[in-house]
Amino acid sequence: MAGSGCDRIIRSNRLVDMVNTVDPKLVAAAFGMDPQATLIYLADHVDEGRLPAP
Repeated sequence: MAGSGCDRIIRSNRLVDMVNTVDPKLVAAAFGMDPQATLIYLADHVDEGRLPAP
């Protein structure tokens, strides 16, 4: 099972990218996850389009 830690990191990074570019609920449905489970991946993401104008 060599590399399983690396594989997990790669999958996690891909999931983060998908959650940040696609609707998190859609990603959860595609992977059979609870919709709330994908929200943790949004913790470090700020959607610039939703911020008020300076």
